[in-house]
Amino acid sequence: MKVEITNQYGFAHYWTLVYRNKSYYLGQDVKVCNRLLNMLPRDVVQAIGTREIDKPTGNKKLAQFIVNTLKEEYSINFKNLQPWDLAVD
Repeated sequence: MKVEITNQYGFAHYWTLVYRNKSYYLGQDVKVCNRLLNMLPRDVVQAIGTREIDKPTGNKKLAQFIVNTLKEEYSINFKNLQPWDLAVD
């Protein structure tokens, strides 16, 4: 489980969640925090306990936080999702 982070335009970072060998495109980091997780980016950082999401440990914490939030808050069943179903763009 991890979050792939890519830079496409300027300062924006785009996230793709890799969970159970399937990739789910999420979108721009700030929009994912606000729209999908219903949190400010700083609140996500505080919840996972690190800003170093580019490092393996921090990245795994971020991925686990996203998965747990989607399962608990939205009752998301990942088995039924298409790779684009979680996109916030």
